[in-house]
Amino acid sequence: MAKITIKILLLSLIISLFGCQNHESIDSYLNELYQNGKLNGNILVTKNNKIVYEKSFGFTDGSKSELLNKDYRFDIGSVFKEFPAVAIMQLKEKNHLNLNDKLSKHISGLPKWAEKISIKNLLQYSSGLPQIPWDEYFSKGIKITDEDIMKNLLTIENLEFEPGSDYLYSNNNPILLIKIVENITQSKFSDYVQENLFNPLNMNSTVINDQFPYKEKILMAIPFDTNFKEDDYEISIKNLLISSTARDMSLWFEQLDDFNVVNKQSIKTLSEEAKWGFNIQSPLGSCEWQNDKIMEHSHHGSSGNYECIVRRFKQDGITIVILTNQKHENVYDISNDIYKILRKSI
Repeated sequence: MAKITIKILLLSLIISLFGCQNHESIDSYLNELYQNGKLNGNILVTKNNKIVYEKSFGFTDGSKSELLNKDYRFDIGSVFKEFPAVAIMQLKEKNHLNLNDKLSKHISGLPKWAEKISIKNLLQYSSGLPQIPWDEYFSKGIKITDEDIMKNLLTIENLEFEPGSDYLYSNNNPILLIKIVENITQSKFSDYVQENLFNPLNMNSTVINDQFPYKEKILMAIPFDTNFKEDDYEISIKNLLISSTARDMSLWFEQLDDFNVVNKQSIKTLSEEAKWGFNIQSPLGSCEWQNDKIMEHSHHGSSGNYECIVRRFKQDGITIVILTNQKHENVYDISNDIYKILRKSI
């Protein structure tokens, strides 16, 4: 019995030493990036759903008057697309819809193409809907609203391709998924996700905002460029602007990939891509499976000078979250380097 106890203590000591070495190696690497002006944001690393590294680097806004801390929220960019997709699968599991349903069944008043596009097409970006003309809006100084997006959809006469025949990454797809959720549930999308996603998972720091730039700046990181000039374009699309903390995003990925939000088959369905190729995404970003098990779930997002990446290496029990408010287009490389450091001790 004494020998067993000693072995357990030695094993615990070895694990603890590896953990300390990992923490120091990650900290040294990230501090160097920060000192070289290549990192401003929050980093979180978990192992088996327990925090092994958490630190903030840099400033809350362009004034450089206040430092970030772990409680600050960041816009998560395209990672928001996971929420309408998962909401759709929740409704499917309750038999409120079928993925083969045409858009016209759930949303009235759209052009003729709504009779050809299925919910599955929207999930896979294979609808043929064009991209939203963001540059045109910004160049005209238009404060973009939900109404602008819907008006633009009504002007589309022809699709880019026949639904299901190709792939085009467009925000029109999740916007229409959100409309379907609202029409079926007869509630605001923000209310639905709060009640059915955020609250059950205790994601208490995740917020759907009403407009950008964010007027409510309490614990909200404000984006700025390398000259510390804050982003000044205006968007008022209430369902696209989701902000969150590193802890909440880690929690979301862990609970989602453990099938605690929707079932395994739903996650498999959401992992399916329209076609094979480089830079083809599903609504979950990229989700790799092997022998019927999730190996890695990775999703990158950006909006202005916000940049975000969340990567869960499920086979190793590792989750890495990087949220920044000064874009350097390096978050994927940073996450790779952190993973390599952690892999040395596995």
